[in-house]
Order: sequence, then C-alpha cells, then structure tokens
Amino acid sequence: MNFSYFKKSWIRYYKRGFLSGLLIMSFILVVDQFLTNPLFFSKITSLDIFFFILSTIFFGSVFCGILSLFFLFVVMIVTKEDN
Repeated sequence: MNFSYFKKSWIRYYKRGFLSGLLIMSFILVVDQFLTNPLFFSKITSLDIFFFILSTIFFGSVFCGILSLFFLFVVMIVTKEDN
C-alpha cells in the first residue's frame, strides 16, 4: 500500500472528479433544454425547477469527486511503496 501517494494527491483527485462531473452534467443540461422531450433533466419553466436541477448537478458532482477518491484508494492498494 502506498499511503504517501494518497496523502499527496487526494485533493487533486477530488477536484478532478468534481469538476469533470460538473462539466459533463452541465453539458447534458444544456443539450436537454434544446430537445423537445428531455432525457435526463426536465425543462426549466420556473425558479423551483431551476434550483432543483442546480442542486442535483451539485450533489452529482460531489458524488463524482467521492467516486474518484475511491479509485485513488484502489490505486493506492495496488501500488507498492517505493523505498
């Protein structure tokens, strides 16, 4: 197990996962608003729906960040510590 790798780069992995999730879900939201029948998000017709979609995107991005930390943990288990 390579604990030093986790200590050095966990913030970078979390930021990368969070920002990737934020960008991808925002792109899906923009594409969905142009479709007549949205696939993932509903049409923004009121402020309540807009805030619900924003919170969904934010919590999804947090989940993507946590998921990237899980993958970092797997990498940490697989790699050996350099001596």
